[in-house]
Amino acid sequence: MKSLPLLRTSLSLRRVKMRLPRLRGKSVPVINLKPLSKKLLGMADDVSAAQTKAAEQILHGYVDAHVGEWLADAKARHDKVTAQLDMIAARVVEAEALYLTHHEDQENVLHDLEGAVSHALDRVASPDIPFHEPEPRSKRRGRKS
Repeated sequence: MKSLPLLRTSLSLRRVKMRLPRLRGKSVPVINLKPLSKKLLGMADDVSAAQTKAAEQILHGYVDAHVGEWLADAKARHDKVTAQLDMIAARVVEAEALYLTHHEDQENVLHDLEGAVSHALDRVASPDIPFHEPEPRSKRRGRKS
């Protein structure tokens, strides 16, 4: 049942193919300044001339907090996309290894078939040679001479 792992791998690669456009289509995080500017303007209107110095520090702190929240959100989204890309990369590496193994197996089968055809052609070309079955490459490999 060599085809079952290949079927699983092809299904896994289909999932990868479906996920990549979703990741590509994600929007970049954009900082929304409209609510922030409205809130700051409202807060600034309430400040008197005597409170300017204290209000400046409060407004700067409010802006810094808003930017910090945005940065934390952007970092969380970045980490999530990175984790999804890592999962996709692991599936692709696994699929590549399986296909390489399958390719080597198919090469061995091809070498055995080439040897059998060569042997058959030799038998047809000169029927007087003694008959012997060629030993498959897979059985010759483990033999120590």
